[in-house]
Amino acid sequence: MSDQKYVGRFLGSNAHEGRRNNGATSNLATAVRWSTLSERLQGLLNEAHEISEAQERYCLELSTMEGASMRAVREKMLKTPWQAEWESGRTLFAYGEEMSTDALEAQFLKALSAMKRPQRALEIGMFTGYGAVAVLEGCEHTEVVSLEIDSYLKSWLAECLTDFPGVSRRHRVLTGPALDTLKTLDPNEKFDLVFVDANKAEYRRYVELLISRDLLAEHATIVADNTLYCGIPFTAPAFDSQPKRRAFGEAIREFNRWVATHDCLEQVILPLRDGVSLITYKPKRAKL
Repeated sequence: MSDQKYVGRFLGSNAHEGRRNNGATSNLATAVRWSTLSERLQGLLNEAHEISEAQERYCLELSTMEGASMRAVREKMLKTPWQAEWESGRTLFAYGEEMSTDALEAQFLKALSAMKRPQRALEIGMFTGYGAVAVLEGCEHTEVVSLEIDSYLKSWLAECLTDFPGVSRRHRVLTGPALDTLKTLDPNEKFDLVFVDANKAEYRRYVELLISRDLLAEHATIVADNTLYCGIPFTAPAFDSQPKRRAFGEAIREFNRWVATHDCLEQVILPLRDGVSLITYKPKRAKL
C-alpha cells in the first residue's frame, strides 16, 4: 500500500501556482480561483433563468386577452394525445403542443387584430388554429382564411369551435401545401393581415407569391413567426445547439435579410419568444 497521502482536487503542486495577468503574478490559490469562477458562473446562469422564467410567468399572469374560444382551443390542444394520433395514422406529422402559437404571442396577435381591425386575414400554417382564433376574437368583423396541409387539423378545430358559431362562421380552412393553395386565392379579395407560421424554408416564397399575385392590401401587415429561429440567424455556425434545425435557421436568416432589402417591405424584428417580425407592405414601391 502506498505511503502517498490523498491529494485533493485543488491541492498539490498547482494549488498556489501564480497566474500571470498583464505581466503580474497572482498568488490566488487554484482552488479559490476555480471555485469562485464556478460559483459566479452558476450564479449568473441561475439569475438569468430566474429572470427569464419569472418574466414569462409575470407576463402571462397579467395578460388578459385570451377569450373563451381561444381558451377552448388551447385546452383541447393540451388534452389531445398527439403521439397516439400520429401512431394511429390520423395525422400527417408527429405533432406536439410546442408547435402551437404561444399563449403570449396569441394574445399579441389578438391585440394587433384589435388595433388594425382587418377585413380579411390570412394564416399560412394553422396547426390547432389558436392564432387564427386569436385574430377572430380581436375584431368582430374579421374573416380569416387558414392554409393547412393536414385535413385532420381542419376537423379538429371545427369540432372545438362548435360552441362558438360567431367565430367559426368567419373562418375558412383550405387544405393542402400552402404554396399550392396560395395560388387558388382570389386577387380581388385582398388581405390586410397575414400570419406566417408554416415551413420555415418556404417563408420567402410565401411572401413572393402574396406580392406577385397581388393578394395584399396596401399597407398590409405580415406577421412572421420564428424569425429568430433557435438563435441560428444571429449566431456563428460553430454555436450549434440545434444541428438538425440548422437548415431551417439558415433559411430564416436569408428570409430576414431578403425582407430587409426588399423595395416594398419594411420590418421590425421583435425578440418575442422565438422571434416575431412585423412586416409592412408598401405596393407603390413594389419591385420583385
